[in-house]
Amino acid sequence: MNTIQQKLAGILVNEAPSLAEKIIGRRFEKYPVKENQLFDLQSSVDYITKFVQLLGSSLLLSSDVKEEGLKVWSTHTAQYALQYGQSLDIAMQPNLFIRSELIRVIARLSEEEGYTVKETIALVQDLNQMLDLCFQCFTETYMESILQAI
Repeated sequence: MNTIQQKLAGILVNEAPSLAEKIIGRRFEKYPVKENQLFDLQSSVDYITKFVQLLGSSLLLSSDVKEEGLKVWSTHTAQYALQYGQSLDIAMQPNLFIRSELIRVIARLSEEEGYTVKETIALVQDLNQMLDLCFQCFTETYMESILQAI
């Protein structure tokens, strides 16, 4: 395990609540809550906090264990969104802001620690792959459930 991954994991786990607040804030600046939209601020912050912590702790796991954990999380989250009655477009809104905020964290860490461009890009790629896997599994589970209900 390299140091940059360990440091990022620690930051994500420890700073997850404040990162979640920033993510949610940016999301609702761009996408204000619509009338009759199901929304609970504390639940959203809690979800993003747990997700950021999961991503951080996943950085320290082997590829297979990491992938399985992220798939399980994404599947459960999609099922919850369906039970809650959340539309797919609303459920996917935080994704852009999650990715952007985590890349900001990586940039800050890289600058503070003096990591090379190569090290930084490798970490961004790892993070992007984890996020893409989560968002893909979420969408697949969500859509499969909708199609089964038809």
